[in-house]
Amino acid sequence: MYQIYFALMIMLSSMVIHVQDIEGLQESNRELFNTIPEIQINDIDLILTKVNSSAFWKTDLEQILLNHGIELLIISGFAAEQCILFTYNGAVERGFKPVILQKGILSEFSDVITSTYRDRNLISYPVIEYLVKK
Repeated sequence: MYQIYFALMIMLSSMVIHVQDIEGLQESNRELFNTIPEIQINDIDLILTKVNSSAFWKTDLEQILLNHGIELLIISGFAAEQCILFTYNGAVERGFKPVILQKGILSEFSDVITSTYRDRNLISYPVIEYLVKK
């Protein structure tokens, strides 16, 4: 079993901010919080830890984004019913432009994914690829 993990993907020289939920982390369960092997973390990426549902709450995320002039946030990951939605809403409250990565979120509840896609702004991989090439 792996940690609840999600990343805010930010188009800034291909930098990604990986947000790791460490709530409940102890030495005895550290392996549960390891990043899954399929997630590639590059040298220019940032890793931000959090203990609350929103990646903005009691972290430096807002200041990091402001310092880099970031407005558009591409959000993906696990726990759509908690971390994804709370971070999405936190971004809106702070004046950012968040979008959910289509086919980029997971949840234990399939209806949550459907409603998230229905009620939030989305972006697809082909659109991201097009924007990155420009």
